[in-house]
Amino acid sequence: MNSDVAEAIPRLVEAGVLPPDEAPRLLRVARGELLSVHWELRALLYVGVLLVTGGVGLLVKENLDRIGPVAIAAGIGLAAAAALGWVVRVAPPFSWGEVPSPNLAFDYMLLLGVLLAAADLAYVEVKFTPLGANWSWHLLIVAVFAALAAFRFDSRVVFSLALSTFAAWRGVSAARFGLDLWWKAGDAVRWNAIACGVLFAVLGFSLKRTGRKVHFEPVAVTLGWLLILGALASGMGEPVWWAWTVGLLLAGLGLAAGAFLARRFSLFAFGVVAAYAALSRLVLHGVLAESLGCFWFFITPIPVIVGLILAQRRLKEPE
Repeated sequence: MNSDVAEAIPRLVEAGVLPPDEAPRLLRVARGELLSVHWELRALLYVGVLLVTGGVGLLVKENLDRIGPVAIAAGIGLAAAAALGWVVRVAPPFSWGEVPSPNLAFDYMLLLGVLLAAADLAYVEVKFTPLGANWSWHLLIVAVFAALAAFRFDSRVVFSLALSTFAAWRGVSAARFGLDLWWKAGDAVRWNAIACGVLFAVLGFSLKRTGRKVHFEPVAVTLGWLLILGALASGMGEPVWWAWTVGLLLAGLGLAAGAFLARRFSLFAFGVVAAYAALSRLVLHGVLAESLGCFWFFITPIPVIVGLILAQRRLKEPE
């Protein structure tokens, strides 16, 4: 409850600053009688999408022999078509700018339709193997379909699904075909993750530079840097760990510096944590006594956390 605001509203109405018909609603908000449940509803819708998708998988598992693969594939396809058909019917016209959702359920019905379509394609591939040995290409098909749906219906949730599915396609392909004279399969997956991360970062930069779907840029850049940093961090357990560790340290420091200048705290935090992890790996390799290693992790997290808190406050300040 904000008593100062509640007392000021009648005076603003008397002064003609505030329309009388707006006063009752604002008074309810100021007195704490009207609360927003927007994020709670979004969370419930997201959980609902996950439950429906999981329920479809359970239904297929429990009734495969009784219903038959053709009927199951057709049923999932019809459900996906129904969800996507509703989205098409209520969707606003396409625009390269940000388009407000017509209602709260719009993004989640779109996500449900895309997930059901992806599940149907995966089921058809498992049962009828139309792609044969090239089955991993169905992930690329899903990624392209999700990307088209994300751009058409302006959904950052589906856009993130498209990017993650594309990265999964590259990871699966690298794991299957990455073993050759030059790379082990693990190295191939790692380098593919780095390549995908760079691609996503460049995509985000391009969207911002061209002014098309600029609000998609944080999704692409954040996922891109997570892939790059995660791939570098995964190499710290390899025989040539020092090369991956130094790479992670430099990447983390570079990201932290660039994000601080751009006033983007989430990327700044990613860079600081990555650089700290790499520095810890280098320090622990040179420490022989286990007690000294424990001392490092007992003392150093404190200035890191304090530094992140101070940086967050600094980046929130107006320029």
